[in-house]
Amino acid sequence: MLNVVNRLLKRIWFPVGAQIFTFIIFILLIIIGLKANTDDMAFAKILRNTNAANLIVWSYWWPLIIISAVFLGRVWCMICPMELVTTLCAKMGLRRKPPAFLHSGWVITLFYVLILFVGIHTLAIHRVPYRMAVFMILLLITSAGSGLLFRRNTFCAHICPVGHLLGLYARLAPLGWGVRHQEICNDCKDKSCISSKTAYHFQGRSCGVGLYPVHLDQNTDCLLCGQCLKACDHNNPGIEQRPNPGWFRRQWFKDVLTLLPFTAAQAVFALVVSGFVIYEVFTEWSVTSGLLLWLPETVSQTVNADGIWGIGLIKSITLFAALPTFIWLLPFGLFRLFGGHLGLSDYFLKFGIAFIPIMGAAHVVKALLKMTSRLPYWAHTISDPVGIKSANDILQNSSQLSVLPVWRDPTIMILSLLLMVTAIALSFVIVRQLIAAHVAQFNWKALVFYLIPFIYGGGFLIMLIGWSLF
Repeated sequence: MLNVVNRLLKRIWFPVGAQIFTFIIFILLIIIGLKANTDDMAFAKILRNTNAANLIVWSYWWPLIIISAVFLGRVWCMICPMELVTTLCAKMGLRRKPPAFLHSGWVITLFYVLILFVGIHTLAIHRVPYRMAVFMILLLITSAGSGLLFRRNTFCAHICPVGHLLGLYARLAPLGWGVRHQEICNDCKDKSCISSKTAYHFQGRSCGVGLYPVHLDQNTDCLLCGQCLKACDHNNPGIEQRPNPGWFRRQWFKDVLTLLPFTAAQAVFALVVSGFVIYEVFTEWSVTSGLLLWLPETVSQTVNADGIWGIGLIKSITLFAALPTFIWLLPFGLFRLFGGHLGLSDYFLKFGIAFIPIMGAAHVVKALLKMTSRLPYWAHTISDPVGIKSANDILQNSSQLSVLPVWRDPTIMILSLLLMVTAIALSFVIVRQLIAAHVAQFNWKALVFYLIPFIYGGGFLIMLIGWSLF
């Protein structure tokens, strides 16, 4: 497969052909989404599954992005229509240097928090197709505006709200971008893969996010656009074995096993996501859902919050900020309480990576559950893409959903348990390596760091087992 992709990337029409296709689909989804609007949230819970745009975006496109990032790396970026839009706009834009605050990564983190707290859990863009379509339009405008204002792939590298997430999960992938022979790059005279002369070529341009392929040894930032491969191939001055860059196999979980630390923005982003996946998985089972939602509901009642803004923001702050902060700080707090010496910043930036495997596994579990649970809606969506009539029929019981396939529950549960057990084991390995690398002298106090996989991963495992049995 990798050889096929690397050969395709030499072609002038790939991946731009795929990007044009996804852009057309993106526009069609916006059009279909704009046709279905409601302020009735009970109706929206059904409409989100009968409207073709909403069903595709939230139940298939987004879950498949998560799964692909864990197992393939940032492969979605290769065919993302936003990369095409921002690249074309940058060719005719002002090409200004992005300010330092964009390089910090905080814009992506804040963008994601805004989408999660306000967009999803307050304005319900994941349930109301019209609101989702408006969000997609704003995303398109942002990518185009960034391209017109800033140079190169500033949007993809520093603004895109899924950038950190794909970069986090890509650390687990057994595939990555690199070079075949380092000596070829060392002897290269034209350096077309990083040359400013090729920066704005439509095809065969130098890296738009400032990476040098020969130095690339991690999956976090590379967009897999293949442009450096084209540049190396198209500007071949006669050196054999070019193009040298390509997509290759690498060690499983390499970027977490080599203890690649977070930046501050990535750490905060990961903390929020760690709370989000708890919510996503635990709300699948009524027992854990009731326990989890008790806290935000109690807080809302205590402060007399009402309306979507008050309730939505309290829910978000409680579940995606307060709860994961407590889980993350518990091992550190106990370590310091027992007399251990480790800075808070060091803990978050270094020990925080032990959460990644469990977060990734939980996100994949949710993706599998969502994609398979929406199968009965396709019969209605195909005949009624806008979905308003189908949603009304389902609510009025004049139309019935088909039963889920018998294989769905046992198959998904077995896969979920295997994923989670593997993730917990990997997290234990990471913690052991972190203790050896960052705790000056190992003693019993350092054992509290194993609470990361034990509590965080164990919570998911207990929930999945309980759900399957009861």
